[in-house]
Parts: sequence; C-alpha cells; structure tokens
Amino acid sequence: MADVNNNSAPETPVVTGPQGGHYETEVTYEVIESGPSRRRLLAIILVVLMILLAAAGVFVWNLSRPAGAPTATAAGGMSWVRSIYGWGDLPNELLQAPVDTAVAPNGTIWTVSAKTTLVGFNPDGTLERLVPFERGDEDGKIVSIEGMDVGDDGTIYLADFGRNAVHAVTPQGAMELSILVQQPSEVAVRGDRIAVAAAQGIAVFTTDGELVAQWGSRGNAADQVDIPHGIAWIDDDTIIVADTHNRRVKAYFPDGRLKYIAPAAMEVAPDAGINSGMDSTEDTSTPYQLPSGMTVDGSGRVLLVDPFVFAIMAVDPATGELTETWGDFGATDGTFAYPTGIDYDAERDYFVVADTANNRLQILELPGSGGSALSGAKRALDGPVWLCAIPLILLLIAIVLWISKRRRADDEVEVEDDESGTQEA
Repeated sequence: MADVNNNSAPETPVVTGPQGGHYETEVTYEVIESGPSRRRLLAIILVVLMILLAAAGVFVWNLSRPAGAPTATAAGGMSWVRSIYGWGDLPNELLQAPVDTAVAPNGTIWTVSAKTTLVGFNPDGTLERLVPFERGDEDGKIVSIEGMDVGDDGTIYLADFGRNAVHAVTPQGAMELSILVQQPSEVAVRGDRIAVAAAQGIAVFTTDGELVAQWGSRGNAADQVDIPHGIAWIDDDTIIVADTHNRRVKAYFPDGRLKYIAPAAMEVAPDAGINSGMDSTEDTSTPYQLPSGMTVDGSGRVLLVDPFVFAIMAVDPATGELTETWGDFGATDGTFAYPTGIDYDAERDYFVVADTANNRLQILELPGSGGSALSGAKRALDGPVWLCAIPLILLLIAIVLWISKRRRADDEVEVEDDESGTQEA
C-alpha cells in the first residue's frame, strides 16, 4: 500500500498487463498530515493563547489599580489593594468620615458613615447593604457611633457614644439588644464575650448583655484610662487597650488585673489633668500621639492606627512595645489623613483602615501578617482578574474537545490503513 504520509507529488506507476505488456494509469494520493505534526502545532497554538490570556489578565489587573499606588518598597513593605469611597458617585452616596471598620466572617466589610449609617461592602468594594438609622434617643435610633465589631454569627456591635449604649444589630439592620454603657467608644467581640472601652473605664459583657467584669475610671493614673478608642482580644486571657488620650497601651486580664503599660517608662504628670496626652505634644517619652483602633493579625501581632502619626503601628502583644510603623500623611492611595479604625481579614490576609479625613476605607497588605497560603487566591477572586478565568475555561474546554475529535479521526485513519494493509497482503 502506498505511504499516506508521503507529501511528494503524485507519480504515474507502471502496471504489467496479462499478455506481458504494460500500460500506464494515473493514481491520485490524498495527503494526510501526520499525527505528531498536528500535536506539535496544537501545542504551539496553546502556548500562544496562554501567553495572550496572561497578558490580558495583567492588563485588566493594572487597569484596576489606579495610578499612584505605592510600591511595596516605597511603603516599607505595605501594599495598597483598593480604596472604597462609597456606593455611588452622588454626594449622598459617598462615605462621610468613617470612624471605624469591621470585617464579618463572610468577608463583608462594615463601616459607619456620618456616625449613623451602617454600610456593608463586598471585598471587591461593591455595596452589599445600606442600613440608615434615625438619629435620636428613642429605641431603635442612634446618636453617634464611635466604634464597632462583628461577632462570629455576623451580629454587628456598635458603640453608640452619644446614646450611652452598645447596640447589637443584625446585618439587615434589626436592633436586637442595647447594653447601657456610659460613653462607649470601642468594642471587641471574642466568642460570647464583648469587651467595651468607654470614657470611664473598661467592661466585659456576654453577648446576652450580662455584665461579667468592670474596672477603671477616667484619669491618667496607672489604673485609669482617658477615653480609650481602641480595644482588642489578644487571646482568651488578654485584653489590650489603646488608652488614647493618655497616649499609651495597656493590657489586662479579663477580670481587670493589669498586665502591663507601654511605654513602661512613661510618667504622666499628676497635675496634667484629663486629656494630658493632648496637651503635651512635646513629650517624647511615647511614640504615640493618639493611639486608636486596634486589631490582631494572623501572627498574633497587634496593629493600631494613630490619627496624628498618620500611620499603622505594630505592637508586640507580650510587652506592648512598638515594633514597626507604616504610612504617612496624604490623600493618595497608601497614605492617611487621621485614620481612626482598623480590622484584619484573616481569610484574605489584608487590613481594612478607616481613613477618616479622606472619607474612605483602604484595603492594605502588610508584611509579617501570618496569612494562609490561600489568601492570595481569595484576594484575586475579589478583583476583576477572575473575569479572565471565564474565557480561559471556555478555551480549555474547546481545546480538549478539539483534541479528542482529532484523536478519534487519527484512530479511524490508522484502522483504515491497517485494514487496507491486511487486504493487500
């Protein structure tokens, strides 16, 4: 049988006749490309398509990052992810001085606009839910929200400084419980315990509103606080507090026993009075100017924001000592104007900062946060890059189907060749 893979021009064979003579006949051969050649061509096409899709993904990703985003080197290891200014372009759809933020277990980023409107955003910055509250002293109304946190079940806890209460609110906006606390400024939830930082001291409640422990008073002594605006659970046995107007960090056992004060060498003048930290701006015994919102990252490190340092500050949980600082004053992405709140999303390994005077939330990455290996993939799925996966998947399906079809065709050709060879033999 003739070689079907022979690509040479058709030839005219000589055939011997029955009487010993001969005659010529013209035979036309069908040229069929070999299987290995097709596979090589397919591989080249696949590689080219993959490169084009990767380039398209990089292009889309770059479009999602506005110009001026700081590099990791320029920001001391901090990387900007995105900024959230509101849920629309109209003035009444923009955030107004968000004082705090909290990330729910499902990834929803909660904040409060103008201290009365509860706003929830998806991780990609799109609006999930808008819950406006009426301002007033009556049940179901709010006066002035200063701090917030989210429980494991998604319940949102709001520190209503103006109404002297901590409200438990569902994601739909239903107010389920109000706990009376004198001038609360921040809350931190861990399991079934709520730690509350208030102007007059610290308190711990159950999520049902039952008082567990209470300690402190307003002042600048070692056992006092002055309007603390930051509180967090380091673990079940330690509550850390940003003693804001005393410009220091304090850690307690849940029963109120003091573990440490940092800076340990700092001494507040006994005659300085309330708000002494605000009146002693030349004091260099502390790195803090107005320590505020707190959170704990995946490595157990405490992060706080200081609106007058315009930075995120890392604190050693064992000692309260400052270890690292990121940030600077400004309005570009990756800079801050009087930030007052911060929270950590362990699933995506990023931090959300309430950049108050810039009227926005910023999502940032910090080195040493102890995030999981899957956090990067989860962050990518929150952005526009995931759109590139749709045509890629469709392309791969088409390629697989095409390969399967070509292989079946090759098998049919080989079977025909084998049958023809057997018949000639």
